[in-house]
Amino acid sequence: MDFSKIRVLVTDGGGKQPYAMIRGLKEIGCHVTVICSSKKATCYVSNKPDKKILNIEYVKNDEEKFRYLLSLVSSGEYDVLMPIGEMSTDFITQHEDDFKKYVKLACAPRSVYIKCFNKQLTFDQAMKSGIPCPYTRRSDQEIEDYLKHAKFPIIIKPRQGIGSIGFHKFTTEEEFRERLADPSFNVDDFVVQEFVDFEHRIGTLIFMDQNGQVCTSYATNVLRWFPLDAGSAVFLGTTDSPDLLHKTGKLLKDLGWKGFAAACFMIDKQTGEPRLLEINGRIPASVKLGFMCGFNIAKQMLEMCYDEEVTCYPENTQFGKYIRHFDTDVAWFLKSPNRFRTKPSWFSWKNTKEVLFSWDDPKPFFAQFYLKLLSYRTIMKRKQH
Repeated sequence: MDFSKIRVLVTDGGGKQPYAMIRGLKEIGCHVTVICSSKKATCYVSNKPDKKILNIEYVKNDEEKFRYLLSLVSSGEYDVLMPIGEMSTDFITQHEDDFKKYVKLACAPRSVYIKCFNKQLTFDQAMKSGIPCPYTRRSDQEIEDYLKHAKFPIIIKPRQGIGSIGFHKFTTEEEFRERLADPSFNVDDFVVQEFVDFEHRIGTLIFMDQNGQVCTSYATNVLRWFPLDAGSAVFLGTTDSPDLLHKTGKLLKDLGWKGFAAACFMIDKQTGEPRLLEINGRIPASVKLGFMCGFNIAKQMLEMCYDEEVTCYPENTQFGKYIRHFDTDVAWFLKSPNRFRTKPSWFSWKNTKEVLFSWDDPKPFFAQFYLKLLSYRTIMKRKQH
């Protein structure tokens, strides 16, 4: 397949995730255009995209966003639309029939994407598939019936959301019932689960082709996260976890998944057993570890959307490679009582790469770090559980 003739339009130029994918697209010779909402955006300051589109109003109104994206893809200047962020992928797959008249979509189809975007549907299927989960309220289960069997503490998290925003832990039933009594609170908007006390998490990342075959698989050990109770990964590395990769592959096959997906399992501190935390059907920042192990996920996405045979890589055996979100790892260091006891040491950079930093294109790292410093208080307030 001649990738040099393919023109790809990439969304979410302000995030960390598109940066690795754009580098992967450039490695195979694609012409890449990225949409950014700020001149300080990660990909706007990067030297990797061939073209950058600045649209400050892009994310503010769904109807305007639809008309704007449709005008871009119908212009004849692009062959593929590659959504990256969770909300963008959700939005684009909602309108996939309109966009597919003009371009190919490098993402899972709507019918399966929604099963991972909606965390409740994910857990409903996981429980049917025999994947180890915390005790979770089913879609068809009354909350009172769930509470009869649940052991506190329990947690809630939005059925549709990003990162740890909206997560809350309830230590006692009385505390939870106070929230239930709040007229502004609708429990059906949330996944309700028993809390799992864990000391680390295992991520599993898999690419499944259009025929349901696993073409990339690697596992990561999430060693630090922020916020400290149940936040997003800030330091993680490749690890050997064939059993969890097998379980994730089974779940994705049962979901009918196509494309790239990342699952996360909590390792119960008391029993040492895994419990499913979530599945993300969008491109995570940890995709960089895949590229570090020699897996070009961007290439696979294009092969799949053109219905070509997808490059099949062997299961990863390169363990002990690490990536670090240095901006949030600094916040972890400031807040964690284990700052000097964590292993590997917080001060070590052995076999480690920063998610955004590269010597041939350093501006994205510094732009992101600067923006995080400016908005530190706002971010901390938003992430507070």
